[in-house]
Amino acid sequence: MRKKVWGAIAVAVAAVAVFASSQQSLALWSDSASANGGTATAASVNLTVGTSTGTSAAYPLSTLTTGTTLVVPGNTVQAPLTVKNSGTDPLQWRMQATTLLTEFTLTTYGVANEGACPAGVNTAAPAVASLMSGSMNASLQYPVSPAYMPSPLASNATYVLCLRLTVGTQSVSGATNTATLTFQAGPV
Repeated sequence: MRKKVWGAIAVAVAAVAVFASSQQSLALWSDSASANGGTATAASVNLTVGTSTGTSAAYPLSTLTTGTTLVVPGNTVQAPLTVKNSGTDPLQWRMQATTLLTEFTLTTYGVANEGACPAGVNTAAPAVASLMSGSMNASLQYPVSPAYMPSPLASNATYVLCLRLTVGTQSVSGATNTATLTFQAGPV
């Protein structure tokens, strides 16, 4: 009987030791800390094209002819267009034309400043390679691949496009056509 009592005491001591050790290990797993309050400000992606602003901005091609004589078949009209990142974060952007205009060709150039793109009818094209040139009888997108311009536009940075619209010789004289370029922006 004595062995049973000592055995029961040993089991009780072992149980207390296990319980006590598990309570101490829990203390090693808990911690607390405090931090001072602060302000979190969300970044923004905002593209300005001409007078249009947002993550999607529109530019009517009729703006090219503002202040110039009428464009007749066989003529070209060109004007600069500044694309600006008016948000707080760098952004990526692209240009798209989905309005179909038969007998019209749009050519775009990336130029150093607006002065490098003489505006008007039948003015000389910029002395740089074109970014894109295509008939407007189908949807145009620049760039095609990758989906956005290769270099992100930093906050408050600008990119100047020179837009050149060529009216085909077979276009209807005296007709009024409208088209809009759409610019999309997204975070980098």
